[in-house]
Amino acid sequence: MVTARRVADLVADRPALESAIRTTLDAEEPFTFDDLAIDSGAFGEIVGAGIVEEVNDGYRVADREAVERGLAGNVEQETEDSQGWSLPRPDRRVAGALAGALALVAVFRIAFAFGPVFQDGTVVLSANDPYYYRYWVEQLLATPDLTLSTLPGGVTQGEPLYVATMWLLASLVGGGAGATGQILAWYPVVSAVLSGLLVYLLTKRVTDDTRVALAAVVFLAVLPGHAMRTSLGFADHHAFDYPWLGVTALSLVTLVVNDVRSRATTLGVVGLALGVGGQVLAWSAGPLLIVPIGIIAAGLAVVWVRAGKSPLVSGAPILAGLLGGAGLVWLGHTTFDWHTTVVATAPALLFAGTAVVFVVTEVVARVRPDPRLAGGAVVASGVASLVGAIMLFPDGWETLRTRASRLLFRSDRIAETAGLFSDAQGWLLLLGFALFLALPALVWATVQATTEDRWLVPVGYGWAFLLLAMVQVRFVGELATFVAIFAGVAFVALVERVDAVRPPVPDVRDSIALPTRQQAGAIVAVFLLVGGLGVLQVPIKTNQLTTPPERYATADWMADQTAQAEWEEQPEYVFSQWSYNRAYNYFVNGDSRSYGYARSNFEPFLTSNESQAWYDRLSGRAGFVVFPTSYTEEPSPESIGARLAAYGSQTDGGDGLAHYQAVYESSTDQYRVYTLVPGATLTGTAEANETVTASVSVTGEGFETTYERTVQTNGVGEYSVTVPYAGTYTVGETTVQVSESAVEDGEAVSV
Repeated sequence: MVTARRVADLVADRPALESAIRTTLDAEEPFTFDDLAIDSGAFGEIVGAGIVEEVNDGYRVADREAVERGLAGNVEQETEDSQGWSLPRPDRRVAGALAGALALVAVFRIAFAFGPVFQDGTVVLSANDPYYYRYWVEQLLATPDLTLSTLPGGVTQGEPLYVATMWLLASLVGGGAGATGQILAWYPVVSAVLSGLLVYLLTKRVTDDTRVALAAVVFLAVLPGHAMRTSLGFADHHAFDYPWLGVTALSLVTLVVNDVRSRATTLGVVGLALGVGGQVLAWSAGPLLIVPIGIIAAGLAVVWVRAGKSPLVSGAPILAGLLGGAGLVWLGHTTFDWHTTVVATAPALLFAGTAVVFVVTEVVARVRPDPRLAGGAVVASGVASLVGAIMLFPDGWETLRTRASRLLFRSDRIAETAGLFSDAQGWLLLLGFALFLALPALVWATVQATTEDRWLVPVGYGWAFLLLAMVQVRFVGELATFVAIFAGVAFVALVERVDAVRPPVPDVRDSIALPTRQQAGAIVAVFLLVGGLGVLQVPIKTNQLTTPPERYATADWMADQTAQAEWEEQPEYVFSQWSYNRAYNYFVNGDSRSYGYARSNFEPFLTSNESQAWYDRLSGRAGFVVFPTSYTEEPSPESIGARLAAYGSQTDGGDGLAHYQAVYESSTDQYRVYTLVPGATLTGTAEANETVTASVSVTGEGFETTYERTVQTNGVGEYSVTVPYAGTYTVGETTVQVSESAVEDGEAVSV
């Protein structure tokens, strides 16, 4: 919004612009640049100041009365608010394009997950870990004695701010399991849209180009690694981290590009404090997410020395924001016992290290303002600070080192612990060709950052998260934020080369022009070339997380069984693959705190041939065993897994199972449920040392099969064999009826 004071200040700073402004006032509207007898630089400054704005057929003066009063020096009527706090009048075309880009972000998070998340009137969250947070939010709502400070250590030292926020939101909409499910299901989508808005603001602030900012949001929409982690129903903690990261990065850029005395700087300080505090309180590994700030601060100090600026003066707002963030984290630690002391002091250490860097480079700037000397001083001070921290706080350093090593270099089979390039196609499936497009722009921006300090923020974050994602893809969502920015930069440069968009008027990038049909076709074609793979991969990656209807139907069936009166005294724990264990147990018994037992024992159970020993271990603990019929390991014929695949019948080399009764099978045979039973023991006589076969037709929920096993008689012709199914057995030439009670009570049945 142009004001008289802004016009007056501009003319006071640039008297030569007054005649150019008067030329625009005298021109017939709408006018084009070619209609005016002024140079492009002056026109660019006028448009950049908001004095002239773009319309459909050219340009017009934004507020003729305000411009005339400004030229006349009549600014007394203007209030304090009109000089900085009022929002500029948005360009309708830009606002519409931004709304469309953000809608695209939301659509790619909702469209492919809506059906699997909302099944039969129930909120079915995606994947496994979200049920951990769902459990604790519901416990906070249902248990008056449970508060934010009395949560167990796994929560208070894990993701306390995330759990607390979800609890607060669920409380505001009525509480209860239904409210919790809805809040957890929709929050990732809200996070994605907020992240998209922050990407737009950050890109616009760095590049000063609306087209690049819009392109960055569109790329964020179709980056599979980000879309899957912010998809509807995937209520893991990752999506909660992304807006805090965006706020932090935007605040840093604001502090870099604005004068330290401006009001925007005040907002930047507050934003940086909130961003740093939020990132650390949200996740125990949050300190890793703020490490790039230290790298960025070091780079800024060197660039400021090169530019003849004072690192201490220019960096004071950053120090203020870091100090505020450290205070917020320490307040959460001391008030609610959130996080360990090591994690809680990480922002304070970052503040101290950044202060040391700024002080050292300030000394260099005053003694000998050489950027190479400043760079060497930064490295030396960084090493000295690290050594000093290790010597002064050896226990804390060892704890921090151990936790970082455990987080970054785990050798388990969890998918998110793999590196971005550990699989030849992994990066391609998570980031598409956008990464290929973004990397050259990142290198270009790195060069720009040596002289233009605003580029240091996205550059520092981009390289840092690229390195972290190369170690573990759990950081690919954070990386995607900056891949989107640099992909947007490269994309606009690319479509400019093929004349799909017009270059902006010099220094005027606050508006966009509607492309012709031919230009629109070229833009879409280029986008599909570089972003099409992401468009295809988003639904694939999202569907890898969502809960298939068959899996939910299996859990729902088990829940119905436990609701029966005859199940009252039986265990309700579901023993299954660890990657689905929390989801099963949430729906069956409501306890989805841990998958530790399943993770440690389910695969050894399937590969073992000691079926009786495992029955003894599981009996009284597990109510159900869910066997995945698509079990991919190559089971030996005598393994429990091979025999479960045969409904408990004997296999080549493997005796039949005596205590595992198949009771349910999903509609396409992917999931089969077993219960543990004592089994009925068939006893009889036949010829000595003869093989006797016992078989029975079995009908369960969703399947029909034949259970069969053989037994060898002893030297006097006696045999006994335990079977898990009721029914009419054929034993040799004889039939015998086995009742349900005989199977449930472990009775002997004479043949």
